[in-house]
Amino acid sequence: MTGKPLPARRLIGKRERDTMQDSTQTTETVRRTGSLRIGLFTDTYAPQVNGVSISLQLLSEGLRAAGHEVTIFAPRFPGYEDDGDSVFRAPSLRYLNEPPIYVAVPGTPRFSWSLSRRQFDVLHAHSPLTIGLLAYVTASTKNLPLIYTYHTSITDYTHYIKYIGDTSIIRRAARWFSTTTTNLGHQVVVPSSKFKRLLLDQKVRKPIHVIPNGIDLSRFKEVRPAGVFRARLGIEPDAPILLSVGRVDPEKRLEFLIEAFTRLPERSPAPHLIFAGDGSARKDLEARAAASPARTRIHFLGMLERAELPGLLHEATLFVSASTTEVHPLSMIEAIASGLPVVAVQDQAFEGMLLEGENGHQTALNVEAFNNAVLELFSDPHKLAQYGQRSLEISQKFSIEGQVQAMQALYVEAILQNWRPKSSRPDA
Repeated sequence: MTGKPLPARRLIGKRERDTMQDSTQTTETVRRTGSLRIGLFTDTYAPQVNGVSISLQLLSEGLRAAGHEVTIFAPRFPGYEDDGDSVFRAPSLRYLNEPPIYVAVPGTPRFSWSLSRRQFDVLHAHSPLTIGLLAYVTASTKNLPLIYTYHTSITDYTHYIKYIGDTSIIRRAARWFSTTTTNLGHQVVVPSSKFKRLLLDQKVRKPIHVIPNGIDLSRFKEVRPAGVFRARLGIEPDAPILLSVGRVDPEKRLEFLIEAFTRLPERSPAPHLIFAGDGSARKDLEARAAASPARTRIHFLGMLERAELPGLLHEATLFVSASTTEVHPLSMIEAIASGLPVVAVQDQAFEGMLLEGENGHQTALNVEAFNNAVLELFSDPHKLAQYGQRSLEISQKFSIEGQVQAMQALYVEAILQNWRPKSSRPDA
């Protein structure tokens, strides 16, 4: 008797068998324990203090608290030792002195061998330079899903390239590099809708997910003792304080804040302006402040310990910003989580955290318009308090727990898609 022919058996290679075995193991691990092996790759990390570094520390802590195994890959920073063994440092070379920036040299035999022996379920790159490209190579070699978070608008930072950074050819090259490196990821994460629009304009073709930055909101509840910074700087208890927190670099336009502050009408008690942070523009800004009529009321605190920041925020009256190169600034999230109203120069990055007429105002890059917004709040204590309460309410959307949950879901989605035939993947 002749029956139907048996379907032909498809022969598979060793790599595909290994991938199928790894997939089965990962599925079982996620099903039973919810635990993933995650590699985070970044070109900037502690002891550097900036939005990317802090965001990555918060995310890694949140993922570990959720039960995941997290390893961070970053450039070596001479003289700095990490706690524990969860941070893997690549050999590096110094590129800039102020601020100190080190570029990783990850292709050394020892580093490559150590990385090849590590097992992951998903890789997540947080920068496009040498460590970010290492994430792509590792993902390709190990057949792993790669998530890429676009933290920084590369085209806004070409001035950091020595001598030729402000030329049109470099800006065009930066746009090409931005698009090309972003398209290396299987899935792309942006912290704000502003950057989703930017990447779509740059012809990024991979799926883009908006996952806002998150913080530990509990750290920014009311703190004690109060008045430490006012006492340190000799500021009266009832004097208004305008506060700027973040890197003191040219793209932050902090000279605008000094100009606006010095042109505020006289009032009693006189307001003070505080800059918390450090960077390449600090010396020039200090000289500008020293030459102004308000020089005794402009203060530069330099870099603060993270533990000190909530206390400073609670002593301020108003959070101010003049930057238009933000992505989704942690400093503003921390400010509104401390109950501060905000006055800022218009930037789409503030969508969802600064609601016009509810917890603050956005203005044009114009001193008169900016000062009018500041004076409106200074002259109306009831509105100032109302805006501060609204800031607290808005900040609840930006918890680190919410960010971790969204990222976990994306990791699992990326792992599942990575097991599908390539032709059926959305990023194919």
